[in-house]
Amino acid sequence: MHYTSVPNILKVLNPLFLDDLRAKLEEAGDNPRKLLNLRHRIARIRVFDPACGSGNFLVIAYKEMRAIEAEINRRRGEAEIQSAIPLTNFRGIELRHFSCEIARLALIIAEYQCDVLYRGQQLALAEFLPLEAANWITCGNALRLDWLSICPPTGKGVKNRADDLFETPMDQAEIDFANEGGETYICGNPPYLGRKYQSDEQKSELKAVFSGRCKDMLSLDYPKKENGRGF
Repeated sequence: MHYTSVPNILKVLNPLFLDDLRAKLEEAGDNPRKLLNLRHRIARIRVFDPACGSGNFLVIAYKEMRAIEAEINRRRGEAEIQSAIPLTNFRGIELRHFSCEIARLALIIAEYQCDVLYRGQQLALAEFLPLEAANWITCGNALRLDWLSICPPTGKGVKNRADDLFETPMDQAEIDFANEGGETYICGNPPYLGRKYQSDEQKSELKAVFSGRCKDMLSLDYPKKENGRGF
């Protein structure tokens, strides 16, 4: 199974946007207005992994953002208030149904763990159950799906559109965002196949994506589908 460790995930997420959030937190100090503005910014950030597997990139991003938010709340004297960071701001695409479910549940568990850590077990338990059946992790082939329809940079409307080689059902629930959105960050680490290891089907997928956009298309690596991980 392809797996990215937490230290390696942070090598991507920290320079991508987490370091900037921490710098803004340091800059805000104990200023209530600046802290509130930063909290509003964090609540509108969307994180998208188009090869999410079991969701580790999304989970680590969520936990790190909750830690920053918790410090904001502590400085504002609001340590026990409900988090303003919606789980549905963390979007992924994954080929396998089981891995999609694992990613969704991993995020739900991460939310509960953060609530226990920052707000206390009593409040965490009161809001944890019952679990909802809605799944905002899209099951499908990311080389065939329209990413902007799954994680648009602004607005709330989400509608899956696809020309999917793997016949993924497109009647899965369309889960809107909880807010209008702000920044969107794309992250992930799918494994790759070199040219000589690609099947005819994989070559046809690359052609569908890069035809007319890349002169040496056949030299490209293919993002490999492996054990529930990858495009």
